[in-house]
Amino acid sequence: MNNQEATFYSLQLRLVEGLPGNPGGQKVELIALPEGPGEPRLAHFDHWEGLAHRLSAVTSSTPFHLKATYRTMLAGLTASMIDRATGARQIFSLHQLKDLGLAS
Repeated sequence: MNNQEATFYSLQLRLVEGLPGNPGGQKVELIALPEGPGEPRLAHFDHWEGLAHRLSAVTSSTPFHLKATYRTMLAGLTASMIDRATGARQIFSLHQLKDLGLAS
């Protein structure tokens, strides 16, 4: 296993308005922050529903957690994906980032 595959990431999400090249409309920005050395990974999604579906496939997030995440973003705050049992940030592998469209 190479160093890149051993890197784990935490996720932060926020709503953004009018991304460069596509003004108008509300989109979801997802940033994967490495837990250690490495570069952040960034992706944009046109619709929250599509991203929420991917998140529920790779995390232990419940519909309630995803709804709370979305409401946090609607309030203008950045939302981190957390483990509902411990309150700690959820950690994602490179493989999970691929499933979310954040890595190739």
